[in-house]
This record gives sequence, structure tokens and C-alpha cells, in this order.
Amino acid sequence: MHNCKSIIFKCMDFRLTKETNRFLQENNLIGDCDIVSLAGSSKSLADGKEEIKNLLLKQIKTSKDLHCATEVILIHHSDCGAYKASCCFASEEEEKNIQTEDMNTVEKLIKENFPEMEVKKVWAQMKDKKGNEVEFSILN
Repeated sequence: MHNCKSIIFKCMDFRLTKETNRFLQENNLIGDCDIVSLAGSSKSLADGKEEIKNLLLKQIKTSKDLHCATEVILIHHSDCGAYKASCCFASEEEEKNIQTEDMNTVEKLIKENFPEMEVKKVWAQMKDKKGNEVEFSILN
């Protein structure tokens, strides 16, 4: 059996690859996590479409059962195209608030299905449009 601590849901946006890897390295997650990359990170879980929701919950179950993962880390970011495709934000603060609400919804869904799993929510604030500088913060 191969064990890891976490399963991470992150956005597939290529602009964040380098900085997300830095965040994972700084938090001792490289080599200790399963990674799921999706447009909008966990947005598809929050949207509530049953087929997609079941697929993503299955990823958590697989990580938990096969690799003994004990936590889910949700990483969302500013200037996310998946969110901009469905929302028009008046400000960066509004974008962060909506994505944070979605992460809270996803946390509840995960806890309903996997009460023993810890859920961490991470906000990645892009400091430039190319993703050369990203500031990560853990949300409550």
C-alpha cells in the first residue's frame, strides 16, 4: 500500500503550476498527496451536478481507501477563467467571496460523505496575470 496525507483539488490553469508546486513544496506535500486538476478546482462539486459530483467524490474515496489520505485541500485562485465564464465580478473581493462560499459548500459536502476527513481551503491571489507571483493564504 502507498500512503499519502492529502488529496488536493487545484485549478488546471497552467499559469499557477510553478507557484502551486512551490506552495506544495513549502508545505511538505510533494510526494505526499494525490492531485486532481480541474477547471475551477472544486467548483464542479459546488455546482451540484450529480454525475460530476459523484465522480469527484469517488476521487476522494479512492485517495482515502487506496492511499489512506486524511485531508482534502481545496486550492482556488483569483482571475479564474472557469468562474469568469459563469460570473461577472464587480471586484476581486467579490470573486474571492464567491469562491470562498463555494469552498464552504464543498467542505460541507465532503464532511457529509467523509466525516473523518479534514478539509483545508486555500486562496491563491495572483499578483500578476501571468502567475509569476502568487500569494497563498489558508482560509478558515
